Amino acid sequence: MPQGVEERRTNVELSVQSAQRIVDEISGIVGQHINMMDERGNIIASTDGTRVGHFHAGAKRIVEEGLPELYVRPEDATPTVRAGLNLPITHGGRTVGVIGITGAYEQVIGYGQVVKKMTEILIREGNEQDEKRLDQRVRSRFLEDWVLGGGLLQPQVLAERGLALGVDITVPRRVMVVSVRDLARYTDTAAGQKRIDQLETAVSGLVEGEAGGIILRNAARQILLLRARPDAQMQAMAQRLCVMARERFGLRLAVGIDGGAPDVHRAYAQANKAWRSARMAPEGVLPYDSVTLELFTGDVPRQTKEEYLRKVFRGCTYEELRRWIGLLEAYFAAEGSIQAAADALYIHKNTLQYRLKRLEELTGCDVRRPSQAPVFYMAVLFFKEVEGSLLLMGS
Repeated sequence: MPQGVEERRTNVELSVQSAQRIVDEISGIVGQHINMMDERGNIIASTDGTRVGHFHAGAKRIVEEGLPELYVRPEDATPTVRAGLNLPITHGGRTVGVIGITGAYEQVIGYGQVVKKMTEILIREGNEQDEKRLDQRVRSRFLEDWVLGGGLLQPQVLAERGLALGVDITVPRRVMVVSVRDLARYTDTAAGQKRIDQLETAVSGLVEGEAGGIILRNAARQILLLRARPDAQMQAMAQRLCVMARERFGLRLAVGIDGGAPDVHRAYAQANKAWRSARMAPEGVLPYDSVTLELFTGDVPRQTKEEYLRKVFRGCTYEELRRWIGLLEAYFAAEGSIQAAADALYIHKNTLQYRLKRLEELTGCDVRRPSQAPVFYMAVLFFKEVEGSLLLMGS
């Protein structure tokens, strides 16, 4: 293990939140009042909230003198130091705090060491989780620099960073961008978000289970980096993911596949453009070679996209616009089939016909006419790129 990592893992600073969680958990088990002090002797967590923030002289003695325990007798108690057993909390070979159990000696001595060990185990587990999250952030930052960074860093610098994280960027790779379709329908509820999280975990397991498979989560999407393979195998992988999402989680995916660009950054750009179109494709899977209008949307300034939306959907609020875009997405995904679009929207086809008529009255264009459908198709593409912008529709 690198020296810096070892030093970081032994230099534990007890946070108030984690300390209180540990105190509450242990108190619930042993049925006694519990206090936790940091290495300076300050009470940072307690089952008695009035004691938090006070100085505990006994804890300070344990830390400074290296005492294995300190029992405060009732006659020695003070307003801030009560009768009870105090034990050092050690981590990485040093004392990082003190745990105190309030009560008579004969009440607390029997399980004092058990409480001490429980506390140390919980601190170690919490620290390991923190380290894991930190390592994940470091890895994610590297992947973003590599995949999304546009070659701003020198290849040699990226290669060295990658090797330190166990990623060999010289390995030929293909890229796939994946997301849940109709995302807003699920993120508004805890149950829906849970399904999305479970799906993303399943996708990660499938990808990372392959030799060299890497996954990066970015803006509600998963960017899949796979070892180089033919187009047919990329299509098969995408279909496999879609089937898994539908059968196991009841979700539909939008999947964009790269066009085989020689470097990861350009392959990602291709897959991302394909993904934007895949969200409206009937099957939900689209290779870059099938992309048409999306090829130039990235060159259109953001302000122009917003102005276009304001012009087409005159007078609409942001929420009204979002509902119209959702309707149009379902219509395009159904290739213009009123019945299929209505089924996807969970409404009667007559209701959909009425709403499409209302859309025509609002915009002056009829999406059912081939000559006017591109007006709305471009609107959907633009909306997906500027959604959430503070400059979007006013009331």
